[in-house]
Formats: sequence, C-alpha cells, structure tokens
Amino acid sequence: MPADAAGRKDSGILILLCLSGALAQLLIFHWGVITPDSVVQYGQAVTGVYDDWHPPITAWIWRQLLRFGEGGAPFLILDVALYWAALGLVAQGLLRRHGRLPALTVLGLGLLPIAFGQVGAILKDPFMACLLLLAAALLVRREWGGRGWLRLPALLLILLAGATRFNALFAALPLMLLAAPRSWIGRPVPYVASATVAVGLLVGANWALNEALLRPSHSHPINSLVNFDLAGIVAHGGRNGWPGLADGEARTLVARCYTPRLYGMADEQLCARTEETIAVHVDRQHESAVAVWLRAIAASPVAWALHRLDHLNWNWRFLVPFVPNDAVYMMSAQNDLGLRFVPNPLTKVIGSAARIMAWTPLGRPATWLALAVGLLILAPNLPSRRILFALGGSALLYGLAYAVVSVAPDLRYNLWTLFAVMIGGAIVIAERAHIAGDRWKVALLPAIVVMKLEVIALLIGLIG
Repeated sequence: MPADAAGRKDSGILILLCLSGALAQLLIFHWGVITPDSVVQYGQAVTGVYDDWHPPITAWIWRQLLRFGEGGAPFLILDVALYWAALGLVAQGLLRRHGRLPALTVLGLGLLPIAFGQVGAILKDPFMACLLLLAAALLVRREWGGRGWLRLPALLLILLAGATRFNALFAALPLMLLAAPRSWIGRPVPYVASATVAVGLLVGANWALNEALLRPSHSHPINSLVNFDLAGIVAHGGRNGWPGLADGEARTLVARCYTPRLYGMADEQLCARTEETIAVHVDRQHESAVAVWLRAIAASPVAWALHRLDHLNWNWRFLVPFVPNDAVYMMSAQNDLGLRFVPNPLTKVIGSAARIMAWTPLGRPATWLALAVGLLILAPNLPSRRILFALGGSALLYGLAYAVVSVAPDLRYNLWTLFAVMIGGAIVIAERAHIAGDRWKVALLPAIVVMKLEVIALLIGLIG
C-alpha cells in the first residue's frame, strides 16, 4: 500500500476511534452527572439571571446551548466533543511525526478512568479543562508545522477557559505564552512584557465576560476563602481574626466546624455564623473582606502557613490516610428543573475503576504535579520543548495556586493538571530517542519519591 494511502487509512482509524470514544462517553454518562452546582447553574441558564458564586459565563454558555435541547445533554455533548477533538488532533500530529503507537498512546490515556469519568459531570471544572485541552492541542499542531491561524481559535478558547474558574488564570498563562510568536518571548525583557500583556488579557476577558456583559448579582464568594483561612489560623494557634466575634466563641466554632479539608460540613447552620460576621462587617464598616484576610495573615503568618500546608496536602492527596470517594461523581442532585442522571452498569464500571485509580499513586494530584516537574526536566533536550514547557508550567502553576486559594479538596479541581500531564507525557514518550538514560532517572525521581511517600502514608492510615 502506498505511503499516502496508508497514512489516510491510519488517520481514518484514529477518527473512528475518537468517535467511538465520544459515543461511549455519551452512552455511559447519558446525559451528564447532576451535582448541586449543576442544578444552580442550570437554573441560571434557564432564567438568564446570574450571580457570581460561580463564574456566570458557564451558565450563559449553557443558556445558549438550550437552543439545541433541554437539560444537560447539549452541555455534555459539548464537553465530550472538546475532549475527543483535542485528543484526536494531538494523535493525528503524533501519527505524522512518530507513527501509530504514539498516536494510540494519546487516545489510550484519554480512557484513563478518572479523566474519562470526570468529563461526564456537568460542571465548570471539566468544562474549563476541556477548553484548555483543545486550545493546547491546536497550539501543539501549530508548533508541529500547522497553520498560523490556529493561534486565533486557541487564544479564544484560552480566554474563555480563563473566565470559567477564578484561578484559571494560572493554568491559562503558560498556554497564552505558547501562542505568542517566538520572537516575543526569546529574551527576558520581551518575555516579561508578553507575560504582562497575557495576564492583562486574561483578567480583562474575565471581567468583561463575567461582570460587564452578564452583570451578575454579587454573592461575595471571596468571603468563603477568607472564612476558611480565619478558621485555619485559629485552629493552628493563631489570633482570632473575625471582626465582632469573641475569642471564646471563635475557638468553639472552629473546634466544631473546621477540618483541614474544608469548613462547615459538621453543622452548616451553626458554622455559617463565622462567615456571617465577615459579611456584616464588610457591609457596616465598608472594609473589604480581602483587607480582613490580609490583616489576619499578617497577625499570624505561621498559623496561616501551617493551615494552608495542611489543606494543600488534602487538595493534592499527598500524605493522606485515606482517599475521598470523588474520583467520578455518580449523583443526581434533587431539583424541580427536569435534570436527572441515572447510572447504568457501564457508569458503575467506570466509577469503580476510577476509585481504584484514585487510591493508587497514579490517581493523585501530587503525582501528576511531580510528573509535570519531570516534563520540565526533560523538555530542554526534546524537539517539542516549547510545548512541554507550556504544559508542564501550566500544570504546576495551576496546582500550586491551590496553596493559597483552595477551600475544598475535590479531585475535579485538579483535572486540568491530569490532562496537561497526559498530553505532555505522550509527547515525551514519542520523542524518547532524544533523551539520555540518566536524564530519565532525574526526571522520574520526583514522581518516584512522591509515590513512595503516598503509599507509606496510606498504609499507615489503613493500619492505624
């Protein structure tokens, strides 16, 4: 068979595999897992009335999708289309450069149960991750000799993704720099200037989409972060930073409501007292919650740092005695909007496989971040170094941002880190001939150390 004909046949097989993966995902998660967040955002999509507890751009996009059908179906189809289009683009690029096996490797990684299963939930987190994944795939193809116009849709996807989560900027920035012409980032001064412009574009797009365009009512989600950190400071021996709350009451509420994982699950009505004091103070004194937050950190920096490290450990699933059961959601939150999800036997298989993966080191964000470090170590010697620097940097910046801004340790928050490492890892495997043996050892060392520590902590927890 002539080479051109064989190439067309292989490309056709990849397209067929992507379509099969997408159809399987739609069948297994027909029509999307429904969480309480899904219900809230769907209600806003139906009414066109938004608040800013979640970035309203996701609800607005859902509202536009309702033209094609009610409920979660159009949103799930969009997520799945983004996911498999991205994987297919990278696979086609690897096929042309390195042959069948690397191309199939990308698609195989797309079937990892956590990645595959998380896309089945109607939430802003997989939506953001899928947007970034397709943007990254377009930029990968451009770097590998594709058309220059691929920058434009990639940039639009990145700006949109940057508006879907309050901390998405950290994930989006390295991809924005990958989209920039090489001459703009080849030296320190142009690089800093380009990064500054990229941050400005991301912040500006976020404000334009979520504030100026949609004009949501303000629910002050920052209060949740401030409240969690004030509780963590008290729990770790720091000063009470709540305005208008007596020290004794603060300690009592913290003892009842605070864990390093999150705040308030023990008794939501009782525990709401602390966040209410912040809202009342902000309203009466016209002082921002951020000012309250910074003042408390300045008064007890060590306690704040210990609290943050404690929480980050849970967010990354690093030295933890057990693994929360959230690898793949299989819920259908009650609502009167017609949203409903019913798991089928295949859904339960994916859920079980994802739970097993989550208990292993390969299902932990700490491992994914260690592998991202490995991408950066290997990148300088590889032809796709710019791509790998962007993917590794994006995964690390996004994961590290949770050291400051996280209030809950749900696995879905780290989904983009997994996606970035999946794509970067497939590229590294394809270009492994350029890597000296010792460099492999250095690159894998962080992940090996992290995985060993994860297993030890888990065994201690199980024995204890």
